[in-house]
Amino acid sequence: MKVGFIGVGTIGEHMCRSILKAGHDVAVFDINPEPVDRLVTEGAAGKKSPKEVAGVSDVIVLMVVNDKQIREVIAGKDGLISSIQSNSTIIIMSTVSPGVCREMAKVVENAGCSLIEAPVVKSQYHASIGELGIYVGGPLEAFNKAKPILECMGKDIIRMGEVGTGMAMKLCHNMLTAEINLAVSEMLILGSKAGLDFDDIVTAISYGGGQTFYLDTKAETIKKRDFTVRFSVENMDKDVGLALELADTVKANVPGASAAKQIFKAAAAMGYGKEDWSALIKVIEKLSGI
Repeated sequence: MKVGFIGVGTIGEHMCRSILKAGHDVAVFDINPEPVDRLVTEGAAGKKSPKEVAGVSDVIVLMVVNDKQIREVIAGKDGLISSIQSNSTIIIMSTVSPGVCREMAKVVENAGCSLIEAPVVKSQYHASIGELGIYVGGPLEAFNKAKPILECMGKDIIRMGEVGTGMAMKLCHNMLTAEINLAVSEMLILGSKAGLDFDDIVTAISYGGGQTFYLDTKAETIKKRDFTVRFSVENMDKDVGLALELADTVKANVPGASAAKQIFKAAAAMGYGKEDWSALIKVIEKLSGI
């Protein structure tokens, strides 16, 4: 298939590479030329704008940062709509608001094309081996058309319903993981101040109902004080904010998410925004006098 890919940052570059490895023709654009140049050496065609990508693509993947960029890439100057081919499919794989996905779906449909959302979960490592989890929202026909491309990037793919549902599921997921991160960070600090050994704490938690994927995968880097970014504090701060907006829209009371938002916001204010989201523990340390 002729695939366009816009936004090849930390995760997006790996995702784009997986499509290339599967043998598809890929046109790629990003405002940062470095990852584009790397992908070009591996067989991708570098483009200078979303408009150029749209002109040569049947399926176009978006992995940009926020609602504003989604609108600009799709409907802005030199955006996809200005040269999109009839019956093309746009896949929003960024984590953005369900509302902007529904808004852009109408714009894309008016251009004779289709849009689905397919936000991803799991880690940078899973992106590198094509085993992300993917939550899809959008028309079934468009999903079926895009599925071979999604299968290049993901192992576990579930369609949640129409446009808006996939993104709602992603926000539910990230709200939960943010709260788990906060709980794990508090638990590690409490155990440390009570005189418990770090490794013993991690082992003991694995024996009971508190066992969690987050601690299993982050214990070693937290112990080493390695906060090299895999998923940033500022990105999780954004995502929890989107989850709270969704909760407000549907009138759900989520006090745990509100607490997590306050701590992630504090982490960003303390200068940890560009660090890995596990750096949240440093806020709890400061609050605990460590």
